[in-house]
Amino acid sequence: MADTERAVYVQRLDPDQREEYVAAHDDVPEGVTDAMERGGVEEFELYVRDDVAVCILECDDLDAYLDAVDGDETVAEWERYTGQFKESGVDADADPEAGIPFMERVWRFDPEGE
Repeated sequence: MADTERAVYVQRLDPDQREEYVAAHDDVPEGVTDAMERGGVEEFELYVRDDVAVCILECDDLDAYLDAVDGDETVAEWERYTGQFKESGVDADADPEAGIPFMERVWRFDPEGE
């Protein structure tokens, strides 16, 4: 398997709309997953606890992923739709450099030494 890049970001949900946010992900638009596939996504996971949503993205090339989703109107519509359930997170209307609140990895344990 080729090396992949991993990016992680956290979004704060409106506690009163947590269930709506979770339910929205029962039917992610095909145009969104198509854009993710075009961007080389190998795996995308979404975890939710209380009012925190954690997204873990693995892709071939993070810049290629960002190029694929930036400016894609279906992706922007999806982010605006899910944005109504959040207090902070991805901003479809922000500058592409600031649109996704990626986290900085500060520590890693790898017993295999890979």
